[in-house]
Amino acid sequence: MAATIPPTMRSWVVTKNGAPSAALALDASAPVPAAQGSTVLVKVSHASLNPADLQHMLRIPTILPFRRRPTPGLDFCGTVVALGPSIPASSPVKLEVGDVVCGAVPASKVALGTGTLAEYVSVPADSVALKPESLPASVCAGLGIAGQTAALVMAEAKIEPGHRVLVNGASGGVGTMLCQIVTARGGIVTAVCSDSNAKLVKRLGASEVIDYMANSPVFEHLEAEYSQKPFDIIIDCVGNQFLYDMCAAYLKPTGTFINIVGGDTEGVVPWVKGTIWPKFLGGTPRRYRILALLPNGNLQREVVQWVDDGHLPEVVIDSEVSVDEVVEAYEKLASKRAKGKIIVRID
Repeated sequence: MAATIPPTMRSWVVTKNGAPSAALALDASAPVPAAQGSTVLVKVSHASLNPADLQHMLRIPTILPFRRRPTPGLDFCGTVVALGPSIPASSPVKLEVGDVVCGAVPASKVALGTGTLAEYVSVPADSVALKPESLPASVCAGLGIAGQTAALVMAEAKIEPGHRVLVNGASGGVGTMLCQIVTARGGIVTAVCSDSNAKLVKRLGASEVIDYMANSPVFEHLEAEYSQKPFDIIIDCVGNQFLYDMCAAYLKPTGTFINIVGGDTEGVVPWVKGTIWPKFLGGTPRRYRILALLPNGNLQREVVQWVDDGHLPEVVIDSEVSVDEVVEAYEKLASKRAKGKIIVRID
């Protein structure tokens, strides 16, 4: 039986650029989108928050004609309630009304402000994955951006058994997944996080933990302790430019430094310094890759396969909040004290 779809819904919207407390408002009568073309309409049960949401709130102008009162949020899990009329038979996932799916909205939806902190979201049919049976919907909402970013990193890192891998920011959403997946691939993880998170990352597979507060600056500690046993791969989930600038002392000449965020400098500076800055002018003589995720269904289905295969046994959840507590949840995310994912219960 087809679900009854109301004409309006509750949806968080960004009324102006700024911090969450100033930018966000809850719209109780937002229009429900339709399942058009090759899209599906999903009734969202849970969403999760990402640092990128905060950047979108601050930096993508809300005065643009196509982005008035945008809805934030990238990750979701929910039930398919309507199918668009033009979903191709060759779609990689065969969907029916009633299927529970998870994913992250694609880049085009982000630009238009069609986010997931709403009761319904319309997304391309090929951008989702069926929810893994072993995880509840609340946890599956945390598989989107963090999981797909981890998949992007693993494709670039090409981890082999015995590789020594440094994960900076190991207790965050991406870092906690990488600890598990790198270990499952036979890599040996050294995790950088606070001492309060040491037990967490060890449980997830890290063999060593570096407390970044007790060993500040971290690059000096790494130079002193790891110059004789350098890493094969360094994955920076925080954006520490000095970690790359100084890494010739603790990253093998054949190694790769992978950055998933711009760091404090943001803009093009990390890319320029890591990619085209000449070595004879002081450039770091190590391979540098900065990765930008474009969410898509292939990556999402790979992440779900990790869960099904037992390679990602745990999605670390910091907390679960109601839809009315989104502002406070974003403020916690902005504090960088969240351990894993913050989940928002929508229905």
